[in-house]
Amino acid sequence: MIERSTIVGVATGTADGGVAIVRLSGPRAHAIASALGVEPGEPRRLQLRALFVGGGVEQALVVAMPGPASYTGEDVVELHVHAGSRNVEQIVRACVAAGCVPAEPGAFTRRAFEHGRMSLEQAEGVAALIGAKTQAAVDQARRLIGGELGRDVDVVSDRIAELRAEIEARLDFPEDVDAPDVARWQEELAAVTKILRQWQGRYDAGARARTRPRVVLAGPPNAGKSSLFNALVGYARAIVTPQPGTTRDYVEAEVEFGETACVVVDTAGIRDASDAIERAGVERSHEQVAGADHVLWLEAGDAAEEVALRPSGLERGITVEYVETKRDLGERRPSWRGVSSHDAASVQALRKWLQARVASDATQAWIGLLRHRDATAQALVELEAASLRFSGLELVAFHLGLAQARLGEIRGRSSLGPVGEDVLRRIFERFCIGK
Repeated sequence: MIERSTIVGVATGTADGGVAIVRLSGPRAHAIASALGVEPGEPRRLQLRALFVGGGVEQALVVAMPGPASYTGEDVVELHVHAGSRNVEQIVRACVAAGCVPAEPGAFTRRAFEHGRMSLEQAEGVAALIGAKTQAAVDQARRLIGGELGRDVDVVSDRIAELRAEIEARLDFPEDVDAPDVARWQEELAAVTKILRQWQGRYDAGARARTRPRVVLAGPPNAGKSSLFNALVGYARAIVTPQPGTTRDYVEAEVEFGETACVVVDTAGIRDASDAIERAGVERSHEQVAGADHVLWLEAGDAAEEVALRPSGLERGITVEYVETKRDLGERRPSWRGVSSHDAASVQALRKWLQARVASDATQAWIGLLRHRDATAQALVELEAASLRFSGLELVAFHLGLAQARLGEIRGRSSLGPVGEDVLRRIFERFCIGK
C-alpha cells in the first residue's frame, strides 16, 4: 500500500498577524517536525519548542494531535510561530524540504471527510463559514457544520428506506396487497414529498440571507431618492440638486441594518427621456430594479402630478414598497409609507422596517446550499415518479431507491458508495489553502 503524503499549509487567515499556525497532517507529521528539531511531546498540549529553520532558531508553540482524534483524522502537528509573510514562508519551505507536500485548497477538510470526521455537507459548511458575508450566513454555516441538515436528511432518508423495504417485502405476495396498504403507502410518500418541497421553497430565502441584499431606490426625477439615499447611508454620498435628471447613473453604498449589511442603490429618475445620456441612465435604473431584493418606489409628497410610468419596469415579480418622500412638504398618498429625509425619526422608522424585512429571510431560510438544493430536486423527481407507479410496485420501489440515493449525495455517500471525484474536486477547490 502506498503511504499517503503528509501535507503542510498555513491554517491562519493571514501571515501578517501576531501569530501564524503552520499545520502538518499525515503519517509523517511527527517525523517531519522532529527533522526540524521539534519533539511535540505530550499530545494536545501546547509546548514551547525551538524550531531550527533557515540557519536560525524560531521559538514556537507546538501541539501534536494524534489521529484518528484530530481534525483530519490523521496525525496532526501544529506549529504556532511568529507571523510575518517571509518568516512563515520560510517555515513552510523547511517543512516541504523535510518531506511535506504543499496542501491544496481544502486539503485538510477533504481528509477530514475521507476519514469520516465530518460528512460532506458539514465540510461545505466550513467553506461557507469562511466566506460568510452576513450574520445570517454565519448562523447557517454553523448549523451546517453542526450537522443539522445531515440529521434532517437522515430522518427523511430513513422514512423512504422503511417505505421501500415494506413495499419490496410484498412484491412476492401481490395478492396480499389491499387498498388500505396502498393508501397508507401513498400517504407516507406524500408526507415525505411535502417535506422536500418545503426545503426547496425555503432555499431562496436562505440564499438571500447569505448575501448582502440589494435595496434599490427607484422613482421619477426629483422624488428625493438621492436625499433619502444619503440619509440612509449617513453621509452625502450622492449629489442632490433641485434640477431633474441630476443622477445619471446608479450609486451604491453598504449600509448596516441591524446585524445585516445591505447594499443600498440610488438610481436615475425613471421617465420618458429624450436625451440619450439620460435614457441610458433610465435603462440602468430598470436593470437595478430587476436585480433588486427589495425595491422602494419613491414619489414626493409635493409632486403636482401622478406618475404615469409607475408600473413600467416593475412588472417582474418583484415586491415593491411604495414610499412617499418629502412628507414635510405635503402628503398626497396617505396609504403609502411616509418619510422625510430631514426628519431623523421617519428615516429611522424606515430603517427599522427594512431591518425587519431583511431579517424575515433569515427566519424562513433553509440552510441547504445550491448542491443540496439540486440533489433534493432530483430526489423529488423520483418521489413524484414513484407516486404515479402504484399499479406496479416494482417501479415504486425502484424510484424510492433512486430518491434515497440522491439524498445520500448530500451527505457525501449513497447506496452506490462515495460521490464522484469530480463532485469532490468542485467542492474542495473553492476552499482556501490551510483548510
